[in-house]
Amino acid sequence: MTPMIPAHVPDEPPLTYADSFDIPVLFRNGPAAKPRKQWRTAEHKAWSPTDGFPKADGWYAPTTTWREIIKAATEVGRDITPHLQNQPQYAHGELVARVAPLYAYLGAHPFEHQPPVPGATGQRLTLNPVYAYGTERTAKSAAAYRLGMTMTEWVCRSLLGLGQTEHLELGGPIPALSATFKDPKRKLPDLWGRHEAEKAYWLIEAKGGICDFKTLRDGWAQLEAGSKVLGSYAHRSVLVGAAVRPGDDLFLTIDHALHPGQPPLPPAGSDPDGEAAVGEGNLEDHLGENDDALIGAARAQMLVYLALRSASASQLRTVPVPAALRATDATD
Repeated sequence: MTPMIPAHVPDEPPLTYADSFDIPVLFRNGPAAKPRKQWRTAEHKAWSPTDGFPKADGWYAPTTTWREIIKAATEVGRDITPHLQNQPQYAHGELVARVAPLYAYLGAHPFEHQPPVPGATGQRLTLNPVYAYGTERTAKSAAAYRLGMTMTEWVCRSLLGLGQTEHLELGGPIPALSATFKDPKRKLPDLWGRHEAEKAYWLIEAKGGICDFKTLRDGWAQLEAGSKVLGSYAHRSVLVGAAVRPGDDLFLTIDHALHPGQPPLPPAGSDPDGEAAVGEGNLEDHLGENDDALIGAARAQMLVYLALRSASASQLRTVPVPAALRATDATD
């Protein structure tokens, strides 16, 4: 018998940009078994903005908005501009591929922290009834990939101050190692970035869905393989597991290791004194500081720009939003 959404389940509208949530995040040194309900039972610390990893591992409860999550989905990985500059209508398809699974399968439910966490919104993300009752296994696997990539981008950039992420399979950070990172026979991590405060490269592997110990252990092996290729350059390995099941909360496990070494190469376009060409973290917070932050923010949001450029003028409208209200704007 085909499972159906039960009649008692309420019909709810999709999430909007202004909706906010608390995301349970567990930091720990190296992969371990999936914590047993600790995202609900453990005492969570309030999140304080930082230029790197928190001073102590453990459970945290940072707050974010749906806008920030959708923004992470559109910005993660490669620069799409060279592919779509002359064919911007295809940007619509790329946008749909990145954000549709999130809108289709995620919802929110109330949650009360005990003891209370200062600044918590009292809402967490979860899988909605469409996923629980009406989605086949293959679609669930595709949704898990998109969820993993999105939440990995969100945590690395919005929380931890990483610069723009790029897919490692495009060549990686060191030109001399490009052919190795592009080798399809190697099982390497998903992404890399440059963390200016740490003065180190980051190698990042994203996992989504159930995220059991085997999945995380395989992800850690990919990071170790990437670390061997990167060799003597200072870098951090970061494994992000975006774990969620029907009826449960979405939570993240962040397994990490720091590898000392020689400093990263000056990025292309940097000043002679070595100042980074790309700002760190959420570039929207640095637009008034230098041109590099403005260029970096424009690059990260180019996919949305190209989709808008391909639309007719009659389909577009402008809604001025003060900078201080960006995170809570309800317009989409």
